[in-house]
Amino acid sequence: MCGYYGVELTEAIAAEFGAQLAAQLGYRKLIIEVDSLTLVEKFAKAAEVDNEVGLICINLSKYLRDTGSENDRISHVKRMANNSAHIMAHSKTNWESREVWIDRPPIFLVDQLVLDNVTPILP
Repeated sequence: MCGYYGVELTEAIAAEFGAQLAAQLGYRKLIIEVDSLTLVEKFAKAAEVDNEVGLICINLSKYLRDTGSENDRISHVKRMANNSAHIMAHSKTNWESREVWIDRPPIFLVDQLVLDNVTPILP
């Protein structure tokens, strides 16, 4: 894949890639959290969505069914609850390459990861 994608498609691609990576690493229980409520809604009715995002949602549905775990799901979280994911989504709208950090996060994300863990979410 190469080129520029919108934020929703980028988030869908990232969710699909994350599910594939989880499978490769041997994880069988998966919770995918996205900050796009529209994406969660499209996932719920993937068969009705006739575009690239819909195809990705169909693939994710199949993956979640194939794992056999009833706990697998895709859910919505408010952006303010996970600024790290928001930063990652905006840093990666060009998908010419994919990067994976298993043991250590990218340096540009460390400060935000700390904030996500200690900053209370206010109503």
